[in-house]
Amino acid sequence: MNSLDLIHPEWAVHKNVHAFFTTRHGGVSMGKFSALNLSHAVGDDREHVAQNRQILNGYLPSPPHWVTQVHGNTAVTAEISNETTKADALYTRKQRTVCGIMTADCLPVLFTNRSGDQVAVAHAGWRGLTEGVLQQTVSSFNSIPSDLLVQLGPAISQKHYEVREDLLQRFLDLDNTYQKYFLPSAQGIYFADLYGIARHQLQQLGINSIFGGNNCTFSQKDIFFSHRREQPTGRIGALIWLDDSTK
Repeated sequence: MNSLDLIHPEWAVHKNVHAFFTTRHGGVSMGKFSALNLSHAVGDDREHVAQNRQILNGYLPSPPHWVTQVHGNTAVTAEISNETTKADALYTRKQRTVCGIMTADCLPVLFTNRSGDQVAVAHAGWRGLTEGVLQQTVSSFNSIPSDLLVQLGPAISQKHYEVREDLLQRFLDLDNTYQKYFLPSAQGIYFADLYGIARHQLQQLGINSIFGGNNCTFSQKDIFFSHRREQPTGRIGALIWLDDSTK
């Protein structure tokens, strides 16, 4: 079996909760998709993607539930979804059901509660953050927000995320406090802090246990794919599931 370089969250979660983020290492894709591209939708050889997913499955209790991500705010139950389902977050309370999201600069966000009986994952780019994808994901939990733990996965850092003023305005239309997450550069150009925006939204919901946010998909080119850095490119995966078995 190919050896994968996986990033395991450093968060104090219940022993039933398992999660990791993939990197670009360990697959069979070539060129700009090298090597562990998990997406069929970016122009990679479909057989290579199928092999990459098979390699990934060797690290999981069951094949992941993927969805068609549309930069919205819909959160769906993983076990009744598939790759034709249009959504940007998945959640489950079922054992050994793997929730999966793919990214290449957007922010993948993992969720669980302290009792370890539900997990979720969200795809949070700027559209999802303005549409409320994190809020919708939190709403899927029976637990109160202060009982949740959240891990921010690999995303593009503020230093490399250049946006125009109209994007800043979309956030200011929601709340003027978002101004502090946009660093001005040239006239009408800003650098946006996805990690900071996500933390702000999660804290506003009452979540205090927020971890991660240390990577940059754009600058760490040997580890991650980046849509901003090169196109076409592959996608990494953010995976989370419950497993109370002793295996």
